[in-house]
Amino acid sequence: MKRLLGTCIALSLVTLAMALSAYSKVFQEKYHVKEGSALAKAACGVCHVGAKGGKLNAYGKDVQAAMKAAGSKKVTAAILAKVEGLDSNKNGVKNIDEIKKDHNPGE
Repeated sequence: MKRLLGTCIALSLVTLAMALSAYSKVFQEKYHVKEGSALAKAACGVCHVGAKGGKLNAYGKDVQAAMKAAGSKKVTAAILAKVEGLDSNKNGVKNIDEIKKDHNPGE
């Protein structure tokens, strides 16, 4: 029984990791994130407080709200476009302008 439970947990974590990498892939493709750039290095940290996921940062919360409004469980380029004009981190710069400057819109 413990082995079965352990296997289920492991498979769940792998599935979650694959799903999160799909989110990152959509972001990278939409904004043509270059390898080695600050946004590429941020990885999951573009939407999360930490680079490995976890709690959402302000940008991640805005993306999540846009997904909910669209009735989608997946991030799409259209959903990302809906939060471009916002200033998620309230620093006076729109998300799209931060992304174009290779700055993390969630920090």
